[in-house]
Amino acid sequence: MAYVDPAIRPQFDSMPAHLREHILSMGVRLETMADLMGCLERIIAEQPQK
Repeated sequence: MAYVDPAIRPQFDSMPAHLREHILSMGVRLETMADLMGCLERIIAEQPQK
């Protein structure tokens, strides 16, 4: 089950809805900005290269 710490909730909520939904579907635990950045880097790395 995904979790977003209230301390970083404003940054999380400022992202596009489809990105927030994707992150939540990953079931990650985001307690710090470093956690959020790591999750975004993981999403980028998963994208197919053109």
